[in-house]
Amino acid sequence: MVKNLLIKGNLKMGSEVFLFNLPPIKTCTPTKWCLEGDNGKPVCYALKGNFVFENVKRGAMERFEASKRSDFVESMCVEIEKVHPKYFRFHASGDFYSEEYVGKVMKIASQFPDTFFRTTTRRRDLKDAILELANLPNFIVRESLDTCRTTPGMGLPFAALDFLDVVNNKDSYLCPNDCPSCGYHCWENRKNMHFEQH
Repeated sequence: MVKNLLIKGNLKMGSEVFLFNLPPIKTCTPTKWCLEGDNGKPVCYALKGNFVFENVKRGAMERFEASKRSDFVESMCVEIEKVHPKYFRFHASGDFYSEEYVGKVMKIASQFPDTFFRTTTRRRDLKDAILELANLPNFIVRESLDTCRTTPGMGLPFAALDFLDVVNNKDSYLCPNDCPSCGYHCWENRKNMHFEQH
């Protein structure tokens, strides 16, 4: 099994955050925008920067394999109990890949009612399971929107590019890309959010 199931938050997210990441593309349903952007290069941050380092890719794949094991929920709960995070993010890279996996995430989050969990997803094919997860009082799921998928379709709050019409037509706040400075707003409030395209 992977040496470290949990990843400690970086400078942007802050030391109170822990993460669990999976491999992009293998677990998510990328749109053309994710893969090619406006200039033929990936826009998804999980396909560039530190995410392309071999050790990071290897760790995401090892976590993916660990997530399929029958003892995954127990192993994650042991690791989360060790660090007692206030904030936890599933899938800074990757996404839900099966109903069974969504169910495992739900069991994990249910064990830690004092931790704020959040994630974003594109997996409309797993809508029913994801909506059940989103009903947990400590878990916020947002639907990811971009130029290829411009409107929400799951009844969830969204995370969208700032220039999409849906941002102007709905109440939404701009992510400052600095979680400690904004007070972890997106973990504690079930609101739509938008971010600037970089």
